[in-house]
Amino acid sequence: MRTKIAIALIVAATAAAACRRTERAAAAEPVDAFFAQQGLTRSQAWGRHLFALHCAVCHGAKGHGDGKNAYTLDPLPPDFSATLHTHPPAYWHQIITDGSVSVGRSPLCPPHGRILDADDVDGLVAYLDVLAKAPEPQRHRR
Repeated sequence: MRTKIAIALIVAATAAAACRRTERAAAAEPVDAFFAQQGLTRSQAWGRHLFALHCAVCHGAKGHGDGKNAYTLDPLPPDFSATLHTHPPAYWHQIITDGSVSVGRSPLCPPHGRILDADDVDGLVAYLDVLAKAPEPQRHRR
């Protein structure tokens, strides 16, 4: 009798463990679906999050150089819709890591290489690529 109970407990524990693994695998699918609905990969979505935390205050939410802090800067932050496509990703990677002064630009954009790891910087560069390819907003005529 005890053997049957022990076998039943082992079978139940194995089934429960298998269900947990299935739940974890299934839990990742809605996250990927969420990013796909937004047209972003995980890396791009993480980059967007980091952009909002570290860059948008000067560069603006969409990278147009119109952030809340932009008016205090001289020179003004660049409008990424006009400049992102003019440089390769390595250029943006260097600016994020070492600051804009590292490429001969204004010293006002600080280096983030001390607070962001390589995956974070890659995510930001991936999101900048999204901003570079974003269509221009349509203006309504009156």
